[in-house]
Amino acid sequence: MENSSGVKTFFEYLPESIKFHKLKKEGLARFIFVLVLFCQLIGKYALYKYSQMFPVEEIEKIYNNLASFSSTSSADIYQPSIHILYAFLVALGVSLLSKLVSNLFLSVYMYSYLSEQRGKDSGFRASFSGVFRHMGRIIAYNVIFGLLVLFGSMFFVIPGIIAYVMFVFGFCYVLDLKLTMADAMTASSEITKGKKARIAGVLVAYFVIFKLPVFLLVGNSIAGVFIGAFLTTITNLILQRFIIKIYMDLEYKVEVTHR
Repeated sequence: MENSSGVKTFFEYLPESIKFHKLKKEGLARFIFVLVLFCQLIGKYALYKYSQMFPVEEIEKIYNNLASFSSTSSADIYQPSIHILYAFLVALGVSLLSKLVSNLFLSVYMYSYLSEQRGKDSGFRASFSGVFRHMGRIIAYNVIFGLLVLFGSMFFVIPGIIAYVMFVFGFCYVLDLKLTMADAMTASSEITKGKKARIAGVLVAYFVIFKLPVFLLVGNSIAGVFIGAFLTTITNLILQRFIIKIYMDLEYKVEVTHR
């Protein structure tokens, strides 16, 4: 059956997408890699330290208490110490902040690679100024996008995947066409109509091949923090290229005339 969606297969995107170290300004690719890696290390180390400070049993008690809150009497509710809650909030805050800053640097990479695809200036100054000039809407989009995917994933995962596919290209619209957050979400939703299944196939294949092995193989240890941060940085950069390649096919695909 002929593909009329404009979206290629996972393996057609793969050869260019795995070249995460390749930008016209190779120094920029290395610089962003170091910045993202540093953010990943901070976030993963914060969560690792929290897990080491308190035994797994304590964390499981809190989780079980929340899960059965409605059916548990006040006398049976496990009361975690203020130190556990404080440490958890600090670790979670540091982790979320490091992820947000990491995503900003990934946006610089996305801007540079997207500019290359459009034949525009993709150097250090153009890429950083292109992102930080619109930092407010990029941060807002990160937050709203993350919440939509999170809430969607709470309902049997599939709604989360749909939300991801529908709105992930909004980042490209903010960086490429300088749309507002609302307009970028609308444009991303519109451009994926009738194509969600094929896009989801590409992105799910990416997560299974690149993300799932990292999740399964990296343990909860100090070595796992470094290995996990390193591999996560690589896979995140690869994801930026997948997203841009699909976006280019959706937004700028060349109409082929049939002979």
